[in-house]
Amino acid sequence: MEKVVPKIGLLIWDQGGRIARVIDLDALVKKISKPKNVKRCEVWNNLWESAFFDSVREDLKAGLIDRFLWVGRFTALQQKRLENEFSSSGLNPYLHNWCDLEEQGVCMEGVNPDVRNRKALLLVKMALARTRLLEPLDPVELPSSDAVLIVGAGIAGLQTAVSLSELGKRVFLVEKKSGVGGKVALLSRFYPRLCDPHCGLQFAVDRLAGSDLVEIHTCSTITSIDGSPGNFTVQVEKQPRYINEELCNTCGACVAACPVTINGAPHFSEDQSPEASGLKGICEALQQRRKAVHPATPMAFPSAFVIERENCPPGCRECGNACPTGAVELDQTSMEVEIRVGAVIVTTGWDPYPVSRLEEYGYDRYANVVSNLEMERLLANGNLQNAPFAGLALNDFKNIGFIQCVGSRDERHLKYCSSVCCSATLKQVLNFKELVPDASCTVFYQHMRSTGFEEELYRKTREIGDVVFLRDRPASVEADENTGKLDVTVLDPLLDKKIRMQFDLLVLAGGMCPSEGTHEIMQTFDLPKNQFGFPESHHQCHPEESQRTGIYVGGCAREPMNVTQSIESSHRAAMKALNFLQGTVMVDPCYPVLDKTKCDVCKRCMEDCPYSAFEFDEKGIPFPNLTKCRQCGICMGVCPLAAISLQHCTIKQMAAQVEAINTGFMGKSEPVILVFLCENDAYKAAQAAVDKGLPVPPNVITMKVPCAGAVNNGIIADALSFGIDGVLIAGCKDGQCHYVRGNQLVEKRSGDLSDKLKQMMMEPERVRSECIEIRDSRRYIELLESYVDDLKAMGPNPFKI
Repeated sequence: MEKVVPKIGLLIWDQGGRIARVIDLDALVKKISKPKNVKRCEVWNNLWESAFFDSVREDLKAGLIDRFLWVGRFTALQQKRLENEFSSSGLNPYLHNWCDLEEQGVCMEGVNPDVRNRKALLLVKMALARTRLLEPLDPVELPSSDAVLIVGAGIAGLQTAVSLSELGKRVFLVEKKSGVGGKVALLSRFYPRLCDPHCGLQFAVDRLAGSDLVEIHTCSTITSIDGSPGNFTVQVEKQPRYINEELCNTCGACVAACPVTINGAPHFSEDQSPEASGLKGICEALQQRRKAVHPATPMAFPSAFVIERENCPPGCRECGNACPTGAVELDQTSMEVEIRVGAVIVTTGWDPYPVSRLEEYGYDRYANVVSNLEMERLLANGNLQNAPFAGLALNDFKNIGFIQCVGSRDERHLKYCSSVCCSATLKQVLNFKELVPDASCTVFYQHMRSTGFEEELYRKTREIGDVVFLRDRPASVEADENTGKLDVTVLDPLLDKKIRMQFDLLVLAGGMCPSEGTHEIMQTFDLPKNQFGFPESHHQCHPEESQRTGIYVGGCAREPMNVTQSIESSHRAAMKALNFLQGTVMVDPCYPVLDKTKCDVCKRCMEDCPYSAFEFDEKGIPFPNLTKCRQCGICMGVCPLAAISLQHCTIKQMAAQVEAINTGFMGKSEPVILVFLCENDAYKAAQAAVDKGLPVPPNVITMKVPCAGAVNNGIIADALSFGIDGVLIAGCKDGQCHYVRGNQLVEKRSGDLSDKLKQMMMEPERVRSECIEIRDSRRYIELLESYVDDLKAMGPNPFKI
């Protein structure tokens, strides 16, 4: 293959003479015009006039130029405009390079004029070295599905399925239970409007029922996932419901014929431990009895009934004999369904924290200690006043206590705030007072956190009367042997002493934790989890993303949140998922490329990639799956043999830039520092330092990289061997890295580098890594000034000539 000889157009935009005022621009042009690759070198004060564009187009058309190096200050929009302007003339957009002398501090006041001129020259030479190695690149177009899988049919999953189907996308909705609605279907009221949640659920269900693009699999679980974003293959195990969904018309003949009556509602046994005595009392209170065949729960969609086969008497076929449509199929078995989708959205919801673990509140000992979710079932019962409860009617409960933060904000249990508990309790108090106006309620709390518009609930609760807020959590709960009432010991902060209070009913506001389904999905999909057990994401910038490209998390599967936030969260996930639902996936060409002749299959790239983007090919050599890759360059940084390079930011291009640095441009006594800046934060901080006029040391040469973790130790060693006195790698703080742990991997590799520096007879302190946030411009300058002083104390790099 014939080697391409670059033909560079080097164009300087000296807007308003800004550059010429501080450096000898004529001398610079004269020097940088000499390299044989530079075919056109000139200065323009008005770059945007038609004469300039016409002359450049002519050179492109004649083949005199095949790439550009632009010197000057260009905004991102101006860069894009120039790329687009000349792409119409056939120039690939990746054959442009940009050199901003101002952002490197060349125009700063107080710098020696000779240093300015020498630094400007070396910066342009560095840019020229990279420009020579630029290659035309094009996005890779890969086929993809237009279908999406939504795991979990609670409020978040249902609403998202509606939105995506209305955008014309095929939706596969997989739900573990026999019906849809999740926890929201068990609630009595929504806040802040206190309307029935089944209204919003039914709204979504009606639209899904009328769509030809939605396929719902209930009684189903995900068993495996293969493939890559745009082309996932998902295996679903569908458990038998023993009713043919297409034939069942919900006439109820099977229910009437069924001889088996079961106590307790099926959704309770799924949400709480069945042995809890409080649960037993609630089931009795609500008289939740059902036949072995019954409508789907928690909300009957699909409308077909379901049979709990384990509760059927041996040989009984009464339901089948009574069914007029032949929908009963008692011999059904589980089946495997294969689904092909472009993206996955996880909306598997939450589970209540097991309040029985807080033994001091007696949940597992006393029937009239209930969880807040069980209280929702009490409030949702249509015959509330007449329901028998431990020998009483519910409207006989005149004194009810609500304990907040049961398990939440507790070092022994859940360390985080579950966010909705305070508002949920306020809603329950208002709802209960509406049903039993003469009741008294006491709320035990640490801090009431009814945020935003929910503060209105707090105001209404305080104004309704007979509601007391007491700032402490009870130390113990005991039942009176004679009356069955609950004696609560608590510290009264106003009296500053312990008091005893007596209640008919105690409601524990348990926290929200990842659901059982969320744990299962994280294991099946290999999703890393955060310190609280939820799927890991970059909460600040990309909260909807998991660490597996193409798999997104919404609603309470991501973190505790209310219903409105759950719907909004899942819709944000859907917006991101659309990238993989267009029939094709466009992959930016700046992806990593592996040189197989160098690879020794050490698997560092596979182990350290935050997104598990590397896979083995047929010969057992790692290769990047392009749709999984997020182009952070961490694989390039960790490869000990420098066998991996990001296109458009290759090892070869970086090495050429480093080699072009004249380490003596500051003079003999001044050290030279090469700084690698993470483009997301540290680079922006460095730019801001210049824009603010902060005293950037002229000793510093900066290079922008996608992530601090992309800087290979080999490049650092090269820089030191060429005589550069110090190397600084500036990345994000722990927990803030856009690529999860780029800065941590820099620290991880520092040990290997220290050993190499000692072999080179150099101080390990010449290489540093620092965390720089986007607004840390002043701290950035302080670090540089301190670094310069330290390097002066160490003396010159022994390799400096």
